[in-house]
Amino acid sequence: MFRRYKEIFYGLVFGFGAAIIDTLMDARQEGLSFAGEMAQHPVMMFYRICFVLFGLLLGWLLWRDSKRVRDFRELSETMAQLRQQLGKNAFLMQTKLQLLLTRDDLHIPQEAQELIRLVYQSSQELQGALRDTPLSES
Repeated sequence: MFRRYKEIFYGLVFGFGAAIIDTLMDARQEGLSFAGEMAQHPVMMFYRICFVLFGLLLGWLLWRDSKRVRDFRELSETMAQLRQQLGKNAFLMQTKLQLLLTRDDLHIPQEAQELIRLVYQSSQELQGALRDTPLSES
């Protein structure tokens, strides 16, 4: 789960870190301890909570952008696998249909030969479309 939402976690850490640094700076300036600064100025806690919320917002925005990139990569990989599988199957189908069309000893009726030619042409078109369609590598 951490790997999936790490940007949000880092945003929260950034917000808490900023709030703690601000509290420590104010405590040192006024000569108080960390707990003393928090107890003496509770209104400032709202201000420091804004740091945490800002960090959360920043982390969420980064996570959302990273999610888009991850989703695009997954889609590209899926498309490459689909393209490879379709290309392999189209090639096998094309060679088997070509074998059927070139063998004279099978005595295939003319109507069946026309259907085989139609499927053969479709497999050629599919293979051509797969070959001519570039895959985005970005």
